[in-house]
Amino acid sequence: MLKDWLWDKKISISKARAILRDPAHSHFIALSSALLSRKNNPNEVFSKYIKPDIFCRQWPGIKSRMRKDYWNSPRIEFWQAVYEKLLEKYRVKGRPIFTRVIKKDVNEFCAEVGKKVRSLRKQKGYTQKTFSEKLKVSQQMISRIESGGENVSVLTLRKILSELGATLSIKEA
Repeated sequence: MLKDWLWDKKISISKARAILRDPAHSHFIALSSALLSRKNNPNEVFSKYIKPDIFCRQWPGIKSRMRKDYWNSPRIEFWQAVYEKLLEKYRVKGRPIFTRVIKKDVNEFCAEVGKKVRSLRKQKGYTQKTFSEKLKVSQQMISRIESGGENVSVLTLRKILSELGATLSIKEA
């Protein structure tokens, strides 16, 4: 049986299609990047494998994965152009493409630490932007920490607490 672009994968085309219909699947990004690295026909890709709106939502992650292979540069440029055309088409139709946000599970402990960091930051009068500049991290990282979506390292936590003039205390339960 001819597997076309799946020549080196140990899955069938029907299994690949099922994965590519589900952006939450753990193999979606890897399989999408393989597909787009090997196919240069948007009509075929969008009719057989990935819906155009899912492609647009997932393109940043797919592109990041594709960048791991130097040989993909021309393909990345090609699919970036396709992505930009699709976005323009959706804008003209008045259809925002990034309306659905997939919410990640938030760890309770990370959320609790994040709330305390936010409270201390605000007490010091720092905005997320000024605080991130002091720590030499992105503002987005501060946002993720404060929302509980980032599991920070102990060293990063020490840096944050030092800047806020706070300490960490570990108590026996």
